Amino acid sequence: MELSEKEKDALFKTFILSIIQIICVNIHLIISVLSGDFNWTVERMTSSFEGLVIQIIGLITLINGITIFLYILVFFLLLIKE
Repeated sequence: MELSEKEKDALFKTFILSIIQIICVNIHLIISVLSGDFNWTVERMTSSFEGLVIQIIGLITLINGITIFLYILVFFLLLIKE
């Protein structure tokens, strides 16, 4: 199957964003293990530095996940268009 440049670009961006997503999830797990708590409460997230980092990682993961979904959607739309 021969892919067009747009399809290759969408797959490459999806791959790069997926690697970033995996790194963010691993950082989240490492911070949770080191702090000894996997159940992050609102109080704990707002009162500690680890909670602040977890919130930032969660935001990055959310935005990255939405972007990955959109790139996959674009890739499939390009495949259907042909």
